[in-house]
Amino acid sequence: MSGFDAAAVDASFSPMADGRWRTNLLMSFGHGDVNALRDHGPRLPFSDCAIFL
Repeated sequence: MSGFDAAAVDASFSPMADGRWRTNLLMSFGHGDVNALRDHGPRLPFSDCAIFL
């Protein structure tokens, strides 16, 4: 997730408060209601969305 107050997050967590680490991205992992979950949509083939350099 972007668009958050990174400085406030940094100040809230002690490993980041000393300036050695900075917040770049927030991720939320959880689980959904099993009855509300839908099947996965179609997946793109790797060659259509990425390349090795």
